[in-house]
Amino acid sequence: MDRSYRQLWEVYFTQLVFNLKTETRKTYLNYLWWILEPAMISGVFYLVFAVFLNRGTDDFLLFLLCGKIPFLWFSKTVSNASNAIVQGKGLIHQMVIPKAYFPSLIIGQDFVKQLFVFLFLFVFIIILGGEFTLNWLYVVPVIVSQLLLITACAFVAAAITPFIPDFRFIISTGMMMLMFGSGIFYSYEDVILKEHQELFLLNPLANLLKNYREVLLENIAPDFDALGLICLGSAVIIMLMLMWFKKHDSTYARVIVQ
Repeated sequence: MDRSYRQLWEVYFTQLVFNLKTETRKTYLNYLWWILEPAMISGVFYLVFAVFLNRGTDDFLLFLLCGKIPFLWFSKTVSNASNAIVQGKGLIHQMVIPKAYFPSLIIGQDFVKQLFVFLFLFVFIIILGGEFTLNWLYVVPVIVSQLLLITACAFVAAAITPFIPDFRFIISTGMMMLMFGSGIFYSYEDVILKEHQELFLLNPLANLLKNYREVLLENIAPDFDALGLICLGSAVIIMLMLMWFKKHDSTYARVIVQ
């Protein structure tokens, strides 16, 4: 590996650890917030849909957690990464650094936190009567597929926002639409007409949520064909965005000072 890239990776992991430690020191509960935040948000939605609206089944809480927790990972990381290059303008003006570094740092930080959240999810499923089997290992390719999808979307958001700052508002609106259009609160098999279900699953996030539930709640293998397509599409977008960042590297330094 080239020395400059090795040094960049060293800086990346050093800053990642430093940022995580700094973030936890700002609160009294430290690392517990990584778990409490998604748990509290999921609890509110459970109260609304399962209790007040009486729309849930006996296992609705687990169903909701398997949808809401992965969605929160996606929405928070893409939203946070959208402003990553602008927030890194201080470092950009001091040294030449690949612009993909900044959203990648956000992706890495949120992924570390998400691992703890997934651990909470697995334990909670067992506590509420879920059955742990070796089939749960199938969740690894689902997580990897989502990580690639998040990386692709985060790169796109980070690339556009410095040129169009209002794009952050579009992202916020898009996340709201995805939240209601990805089957977080409902089973697509019960709500959507059978002839429209394949169209619904073209939404990669909805497809991932379906696979999470099949692995963790039904103990069956995920749809590897669908995961493969998600990984392939995400990888293509990531490569294109890396080429974009490289081509327009000097442009970002001029744009973010305006």
